[in-house]
Amino acid sequence: MLTDPGADAVIWCDFGGVLTPPISTAVDSIVAASGIPWAVLATAAETVAADEGLQGFAPLELGRLSQAEWGRRVTAALPPDVQPRIDLGDWGTYWYSGRELNGVLVEELRRLRHRGLRIGLLTNSVLEWERHRERMLAAVDVFTHVLRSHELGIAKPDPRVFEHAARVLETGGETLLIDDSPQNCRAAEAYGWTVIEHHDNVSTIAELRQRYG
Repeated sequence: MLTDPGADAVIWCDFGGVLTPPISTAVDSIVAASGIPWAVLATAAETVAADEGLQGFAPLELGRLSQAEWGRRVTAALPPDVQPRIDLGDWGTYWYSGRELNGVLVEELRRLRHRGLRIGLLTNSVLEWERHRERMLAAVDVFTHVLRSHELGIAKPDPRVFEHAARVLETGGETLLIDDSPQNCRAAEAYGWTVIEHHDNVSTIAELRQRYG
């Protein structure tokens, strides 16, 4: 059954892995540039995160550490016989190397925006990576609001992110999140949102059209 776009629906869309190629492509770029297997890099990054009482990229995504400081500490956490071929304090340059905007999905979001839906960008982001994202999004005009984790100091899947987003774009209708992270999708569902776990353009666009026409 189609949802009437006039019912004040709101769509929040993730960036990395949804409006870009899968995160695995960024991982491959970092591994190729640094010469270090991902498992080794990820273990060092988790060590740095644990020192901050966090996990994964959270020190960057929450704005706790600058990219330069984070890269220095990740390098120091590598095994003694492992040295990167690149400056890990410039991680974003390699993370975004060769990654292109998912123009097909952007056009679908633009179509829905023209139908009256409000569309926001809800992203776990890093301050020093914004220049790469701005380049990719330079011609994109579909988002009514952009929420970045490093500016908020909270990141998905923290339920406070969804609470904040709900205040920014209030609706009496449906709120939907498009995200490639199962963890983020589960958290959004627990908050009461509808979700599309993004795997590819075909399935995501088919579900959007089933819901909104």
